Amino acid sequence: MFTGMSLSKFERKLGLTWIALGLLQTLLFLLLSTCYHFGVPGNEIFLPLVWIWHALIWVVLLRFRSLFTRLDGTPLTSLGWPNILTLFRLSSLPALTVLFLLARNRHELAWPLVIFISVVFLTDLADGYLARAFNLGSRLGQLIDSSSDYIILMTLTLILGISGVLPSWLLTLVLIRLIFQIVGSLLLFWRAKKPRLETTWLGKASLFVLMVLYALEIMVFLRWHGLADSIFLQGTEIAAGFIMVISLYDKARFFYRALKQPPQ
Repeated sequence: MFTGMSLSKFERKLGLTWIALGLLQTLLFLLLSTCYHFGVPGNEIFLPLVWIWHALIWVVLLRFRSLFTRLDGTPLTSLGWPNILTLFRLSSLPALTVLFLLARNRHELAWPLVIFISVVFLTDLADGYLARAFNLGSRLGQLIDSSSDYIILMTLTLILGISGVLPSWLLTLVLIRLIFQIVGSLLLFWRAKKPRLETTWLGKASLFVLMVLYALEIMVFLRWHGLADSIFLQGTEIAAGFIMVISLYDKARFFYRALKQPPQ
């Protein structure tokens, strides 16, 4: 995973932490595999996937090594708990994906999946709180926090959409919103080595509403009775769609202003 280029002391710490998180994910998955007898197919999918994913993210992190600084521009010397929690969330994507695929037809995996998803979502609250409370904010944290949120939401959107749980109109709307965010962010990164990593309150609201909605849709995915056709779920879907439209307009204005400014 470590490339031939020279790594700073902080980058070596980051690399070792990233490897440790990959090993943790592997250990947790194998433990679940032993308890719930996933068999060869589950392990054959997960084991190569988790390390391909970690190698890919490591390459991306090194591409943006100029962001390994605190918010005031001073170089990072340690990761801090906020970044470790965010990296854990990013590291969990392969396990989350495979558990979803397995749980669809194995009801005994419903609670392990719900607990795992809850832990992943809670890290999204905890990392931000710790960064603000203890002044541990960093440009690296901004990068991996927003990236992990959108990557996980994109994965959940595709899984719930392909399985037929999400209505087609909402699936289309959410995919447009997420793809627009990803493409816009890539354009900003392409134009400048240190782009402004900003979020709007509507962007945060749209992510929060999606997480609440997906918590309900996951219950439908796992075939929990009484929720699929409920008025509450339908109302939440309509509210999420409304906020997606507004946030899409808000994000379009943000990217337009940002891309009009000279590259930094």
